[in-house]
Amino acid sequence: MAVAHTPWQQLPAEVHIAVEKRLGSAYTVQTSDAGANNGTNATLTLTDSTRLFIKGQFGRAPREFLDPVADPQDGSDWWGADWGPVDQLNEEARINPYLPAASPRVLWREEVADWHLVAFEWIDGRHADYRPGSPDIAATAQALADLGACRIPPIPLPTARDRWGYYCDRDVRHLLDGGGTLLHTDPAEVNVLVDAHARAHLVDWAWPAVGPGWINPALWGLRLVAAGHDFADAAAWASEIPAWAEATPGAVKAFTRAEARRWTDEADRGTYGADSLVDDVLAWADFWV
Repeated sequence: MAVAHTPWQQLPAEVHIAVEKRLGSAYTVQTSDAGANNGTNATLTLTDSTRLFIKGQFGRAPREFLDPVADPQDGSDWWGADWGPVDQLNEEARINPYLPAASPRVLWREEVADWHLVAFEWIDGRHADYRPGSPDIAATAQALADLGACRIPPIPLPTARDRWGYYCDRDVRHLLDGGGTLLHTDPAEVNVLVDAHARAHLVDWAWPAVGPGWINPALWGLRLVAAGHDFADAAAWASEIPAWAEATPGAVKAFTRAEARRWTDEADRGTYGADSLVDDVLAWADFWV
């Protein structure tokens, strides 16, 4: 379900005071409807024209550390039953120092009046356009290739099996094992910003994982299908990512089936945007059968 959104102007006065104190400057606010899972978000412009992007969540303090709850093949959840939006925001901040250079860096964090805020570098860009013929496709391919070259962060992270094992047939779960690549897990158009120099920036790292590098382009491929590409074209673009060379037909088949089941589950739960994606992800999975 989508997180209840609170416009920046409606946040408690204590939040506004703390942010202004942190910035050492008055600021103007530009709000956005982007980010269905943000409790609040805004672009702040300081008196010297410096800009930054802030997102926040309301509630309890985030979990101090992460550790697998149990082997996901028995149906348990790596994240735990109490995992929530505050923890997702904490993940973004936790993974941030280890991301590719193009991803905006965290500037500071603030906790006040039960609001947990994270301030990011401002990226002067727009959401990517994955429709056939868009130059943003090549830019995103480069961003995913750069991601594949990242070192694995020295912090606890879920694995591909943790993320998708529950939705995999038991006899093929091992195909998700191994690999030493940082996974974004949701390279949707809204999670990629393209700047005036045609550079793509991966944002919204609420669900990072570690696993085989070919998973990043496999996930991107289904987003290309959703944007109007035929299956062969989407697969061809996926093959532009070096890690795709490590994929086997059996592994891609097992993974795309698991992702299709996951999105069907999300649609049944009423997750924002899931209904519009289910048919495409099912078709992408069928392409590999």
